[in-house]
Amino acid sequence: MRRKHGLSLHRTGELKYGKERSWPDPARNTCLRLFDINALRNAMVRFSQDLKYRVCLSCDLSTREIILSGMLKRITLHNFMSHSHTVIDLSPGLTVLTGPNNCGKSAFVSALQILADNTSGDFMVRHGEKECRVIVETDDGHMIEWKRKKKTVSYNIDGVDFHRLRNSVPDQLHEILKLSKVKAGDADEFDVHFGEQKSPIFLLGDRGSRAARFFASSSDASVLIEMQKLHRSKVKTAQQEYQRQQNELKQAEIALELLKPIPDLENKLELLNLSYESLQKEQQQIRNLEAFIQEFQQAEQRVSRLSDTVATLNILPESLQQENEQPLAVLTQRFVAIEYKTRVKQLQISALQTLTVPPSLQETDQLEKMIREILSLEQVAKSASATGDCLKQLNEPPHLAETESLQKMIQKLAVSEERTRIDRQESRVLESCQPPPELIDLQKMEQLCQQWEQAADQFNAQCSLHAKCESEYESVRIQLLKWVEENPSCPTCGAELEPDQFIRTAETGLQGHSHGT
Repeated sequence: MRRKHGLSLHRTGELKYGKERSWPDPARNTCLRLFDINALRNAMVRFSQDLKYRVCLSCDLSTREIILSGMLKRITLHNFMSHSHTVIDLSPGLTVLTGPNNCGKSAFVSALQILADNTSGDFMVRHGEKECRVIVETDDGHMIEWKRKKKTVSYNIDGVDFHRLRNSVPDQLHEILKLSKVKAGDADEFDVHFGEQKSPIFLLGDRGSRAARFFASSSDASVLIEMQKLHRSKVKTAQQEYQRQQNELKQAEIALELLKPIPDLENKLELLNLSYESLQKEQQQIRNLEAFIQEFQQAEQRVSRLSDTVATLNILPESLQQENEQPLAVLTQRFVAIEYKTRVKQLQISALQTLTVPPSLQETDQLEKMIREILSLEQVAKSASATGDCLKQLNEPPHLAETESLQKMIQKLAVSEERTRIDRQESRVLESCQPPPELIDLQKMEQLCQQWEQAADQFNAQCSLHAKCESEYESVRIQLLKWVEENPSCPTCGAELEPDQFIRTAETGLQGHSHGT
């Protein structure tokens, strides 16, 4: 075993101090160094101050020891791995499980790990069974049950069921069980409760950077590490911002180069605006003259109508003749007769009001409907008979000639007539218009527009090329990060590779890694 003021875990599960020793590592050509035992012990104590249980596991071929300092009182396994139903009452101090290989000692460790982490898979279900359960009781009265039935996992904590957890655990579990992993920083987690049978001692089998983060999290060094990460992030952000501003500067210079002809175009545009304003004024004058002509024509029409009225009035005689009074006398007599009939009707109404209500009549709607249908059918029959008599006397109708060509000719004549009318109207309008002004030579403006379009096409091509380069750069960067994650140490010199430093040196054009550093 390699150690320098280290600690060794013997088969009896007893912690002992080792002697000072160092040894070479041929792979890295350096001398491996472990942390001082006092620092390791102090860090472990600081991390375990808030724990109610601490579990240290040491294994050999025949024994497995579980040291529970605290609250677990009983463990029950039902259809779990090789146990059909096993109950163990734990002692207040130390509980030792002994027995031959493959008798089920490791199942209790796996049960506690699955209970604490809700491990996925169905390997723990006893062969031939549909469900398995792990039940843990504490001496302060809590009971925790983990159950797996087919693909469904559930917890029961003090009589409360928790379902649909997927790979997570209830929030109350770690508050009661106290077997959760200890977090150090944002991402690292350390399992200080369980030691695997075939894994090295805690922290001794991990990389030096992970052990350093563990000890840094228990001191103020974690703050310095966070400040270093923040500084690296700010430097990277500043470099990206600098690169972005450089790209924007280049784009602005290209845009300014393309916009140099704008002052000449502005002068020409001002001349065109002046010409356009003069044309607008002339067009307004034309509209005013057209309105004046229309008003003049309307005035002529009114004068013509008034002249006709005067001529008609001149034809009338000077004296009026007396109309016949006979129609007025007839209307007067009819009015008197209507008044008389009205008085008679009022007398009849007053006489009928003293009569009793007539008896109710039977429903006659269907009968009336049938009578109307019979009368309608009789009228239809008479009409059909008369039509048949008339048609018998007629000769056969003559054969109709093809009229499609005539219809097409009529349509063409109508279209031609409409076109002729429109052409005549346009001719009359154009005769009253002034000749159009002479156009200015626009060849230079067309050349400028063509140059503008060519510059825009070149700019779009450069933008697409830039986007393609950025995509290729990001792809290569992801591949480098993935390679560094898969190969944490240099295959040539064995030195540790830091992903951020490796990518930063590759971006600045350096070799990316110097062997032996």
